[in-house]
Amino acid sequence: MEFKLTSEDWLFYKKLKSGKSQCLVCPRYCALLENEIGWCGARWNQNGEIKPRTYGLISSLAVDPIEKKPLYHFLPGTGILSFGSHGCNMECLNCQNYSISMERSVSRLQKKDPSDIIKIAQSKKVPSIASTYNEPMIAFEYIRDIANLADEKNLKMVVVDNGYINKDLALKLGPLLDAANIDIKGFSDEFYKEICGATNWKAILTTCSIFKELNVHLEITNLIIPTKNDSDMMIEELCTWIFENLGPNTPIHFSRFHPDYKLLNLPLTPLNTLEKAYKIAKDVGLNYIYLGNVRTPLGSNTFCHICNNPLIIREGYHTEIVGLSLDGLCQSCGTDIPIIL
Repeated sequence: MEFKLTSEDWLFYKKLKSGKSQCLVCPRYCALLENEIGWCGARWNQNGEIKPRTYGLISSLAVDPIEKKPLYHFLPGTGILSFGSHGCNMECLNCQNYSISMERSVSRLQKKDPSDIIKIAQSKKVPSIASTYNEPMIAFEYIRDIANLADEKNLKMVVVDNGYINKDLALKLGPLLDAANIDIKGFSDEFYKEICGATNWKAILTTCSIFKELNVHLEITNLIIPTKNDSDMMIEELCTWIFENLGPNTPIHFSRFHPDYKLLNLPLTPLNTLEKAYKIAKDVGLNYIYLGNVRTPLGSNTFCHICNNPLIIREGYHTEIVGLSLDGLCQSCGTDIPIIL
């Protein structure tokens, strides 16, 4: 796959003949009057330019286990400094972080310059930083500036993201990222319209493909919602797309749904549904399949995809590397395992 940058700067907007300015960050293409705020709540029109409204403003800051992102094949067993702000370019009916993703006020946010984030990460002695909790890339300038500083200090930059951005931004931002967990929430127009309030959802697949091409470590999460995206066909279509476009060693995390926000009428995802998804993914040919938000031996641990030797054992967020050499080889058969240590 070949890509060509069409934007040589970081502006990502254009002025329209109507007098409005159009944001080019995501497929919503908000056309905004002076001082008007975009749908996401994080970008607005200032003097004809679309600028980040939440740059350097955070709602949450914590050190998490990296497995919580979830990232299972990137610096396993380490902590990661995680931060979030306000806003999102989707409105998922089941959002567990709706108190910040749907919040549009910035008055209570804390100011943290990119250099502040770096200093905190260094003081906490963690090897990586994550933009997470709300949608990261609607304030991509903040990620860009943190990532550039992080690289100077040998810190890794991670995003936990819905992937709902336009191609040019993915191409521009991708080289600055070390790892990403992208939610592919479903695999149909109908699902994204009903549950996420979004159209042009295949932009998410393009983001994943671009990140893969740019050597960003990529893991996929799919939250399985009863009656909405839990059909055998949809799960198989998702797994087949990952197999064919991202490769069989791409980790996929099937997560258990719990009622939240505006989707309170559905039950928890049954364990047997998650187990079914695991089997479908295995049958398609994916090698690293995990089950999230549920305690079960199946889908918790990492095994060599060649000899089935246990490599990483997990109990909750306690992680123990048991079968990997320091250079990432299976200690049983010598296979090079796709895990960044």
